[in-house]
Amino acid sequence: MSFDVLMPESEDELLTLLMSENAKIMAGGTDILVRIRAGKIKPEKIISLSKVRGMDEIIDKGDRIYIGCKVTHSAALSSEILKEHSPIMLMALREIGSPQIRNRGTIVGNIVNASPAGDSIIPLYLSNARVVISGPKGEYKLPIEEFIKGPGKTALSIGEFVRAVEFEKSGSWYPLFYKVGQRTAMAIAIASIGLLVKDNNLRIAFGSVAPTVVRAYKAERYFERNNGNIAVMDEFIELCMEYISPIDDVRASAWYRKEVIKNLLRDTFNSLRKKVL
Repeated sequence: MSFDVLMPESEDELLTLLMSENAKIMAGGTDILVRIRAGKIKPEKIISLSKVRGMDEIIDKGDRIYIGCKVTHSAALSSEILKEHSPIMLMALREIGSPQIRNRGTIVGNIVNASPAGDSIIPLYLSNARVVISGPKGEYKLPIEEFIKGPGKTALSIGEFVRAVEFEKSGSWYPLFYKVGQRTAMAIAIASIGLLVKDNNLRIAFGSVAPTVVRAYKAERYFERNNGNIAVMDEFIELCMEYISPIDDVRASAWYRKEVIKNLLRDTFNSLRKKVL
């Protein structure tokens, strides 16, 4: 296993190198190096972002937050903008790996890795995130639900990279994020749930129980129709389960994941009733 490491210093140089055959971009390296070591990908060139100027900013853009592709999980956790305007993102980031992983890994790296278990992806789905893509034809944005196509699959074309992600502020919403793993720390999720509640409005998403993170839109509308009073919990759970299609893997069986989600939903709404409903 060998590859060349290229270190562009400007975005123009980066875009030129991305046109190279069998080249992969790297920010923190917490995902791509694992995939290389496992033999899942065999790039001839790794393009490091470490010397590219900029792209490490968190910007308040009015009703949205903009996070550059070099922003690490640790940097995001210390951001005053996120503390005030996206507590759901901070809840998810605290669940990611160890301090060492959070010091290297990036939110955009989580997006491009496109794992349904990516902890930071759930708050992005809940916050109607748009992925900012830069490439030979300029810059454009895609909703994150259109960008992530499946496990490890995205809408990126040759020569393109994700420059940033931007998403709605949710500081006025009540946030909850729960994750179940094989152990209490440094675990990949067996199943996870995130939600935002404000008055009679609900946004709810699940991780690790489908090919991508999923938002349960029918359940959200059911909650709204019932003015936030879920009299029949079983009906609500049934609507959520329409979006769940887990697989058996080394971490858990599909049956177990479904049972975890049902229990998480009951526990979550029992907690919500005591606090905000």
